[in-house]
Amino acid sequence: MRALTALLASVTVLTLLPTPSRALHRLSAPPPRPRSQSQLSGGGSAFARSSTRRLGALTAIVAIGIVIAISTDPSVVVIALTIGVVALVVISQRARTTKARIAAARRATVIEACDVLSAELTAGRPPAAALEGAATVCPDLQVASAAAKLGGDVPTLLELIAETPGAEGLRALAAAWRVADESGAAFAVITERLADSLRADESIRRQITTGMAGTRATARLLAVLPLFGTALGYALGANPLAFLTQTPPGWLCLALGLALSTLGLHWTNTQTKPPSLGMR
Repeated sequence: MRALTALLASVTVLTLLPTPSRALHRLSAPPPRPRSQSQLSGGGSAFARSSTRRLGALTAIVAIGIVIAISTDPSVVVIALTIGVVALVVISQRARTTKARIAAARRATVIEACDVLSAELTAGRPPAAALEGAATVCPDLQVASAAAKLGGDVPTLLELIAETPGAEGLRALAAAWRVADESGAAFAVITERLADSLRADESIRRQITTGMAGTRATARLLAVLPLFGTALGYALGANPLAFLTQTPPGWLCLALGLALSTLGLHWTNTQTKPPSLGMR
C-alpha cells in the first residue's frame, strides 16, 4: 500500500512540473542550424507533446487509483483520493502565489531598468552601452545587452524576453528601440515616458490586487469551512467521516464538496486577477 501511494505521489509531482517557456527555451538554446521542413513542423508541436505527457501522467494516476480500489478497502481509497485532491489544490494555490510574487518583482526590475536606460541615454551614452547599464539592474536584459554589443536584433530578443511573466513591459521597450532605430526619434525621451507609463500601470495593478485581497481571503475561508463543519459534527456526537468515506451517498457528497470548493477557488482566482495593462 505504501509503495502504491508513493508511486501515485511521484506521478502527481511529475504532472505538476512546469514546462519551460518558449522565450527561455529560445534564449538558452544553442545557435540554430539549418533544419528540414519536417523538423520545423515538429518544433511547432512542443505544446502538443507537453499536453500528451500530462495526459499520460493523469491516465497513470487514474490507473493506479483503480488498482488501489480493487486491492484495498474502498474507504481507504476515498481517504487517499481526498488527501490527494486537497494536496493538489494547496500546491496549486501556493504555486500561483509564488508566481505572482516573482512576476511583481520582475515588473519592478523592468521599471527600474527603464529608468536607468533613460538616464544613461540622457547622459549621452550610446544605446548599447546604456542597455548594458540597465542589464546590471534587470538580469533579464543581459542577453539583449550582449546582442546589442554584437549588432544583433535587440527588439526581437526583447520581445522574446517579454513572454516571461512579469517582463511584459519589455515588449514596449522593443517597440521603442525599433522606432528609434528606424526613425531616429529621441530614444531617451521615449524610454522615460515608457518608465512613467509602466510605473503608473503597476500602481493601478497594486490597487486592484489590494482591493481584491478581501475577496480572495473570503474564498479561501469558505474552502476550509467544511473542516470546521466536520469537527462540529464530531462535537455533536456524530461520525461524519464514516458517512463520507464508507457510504455511497457520502462519497457523492464528498466528491461534490471537493469539486465545488475547487471550482470556487479557481473562479475567484480568475475573476480577481488584475487585468493586463498596457502603455497608455
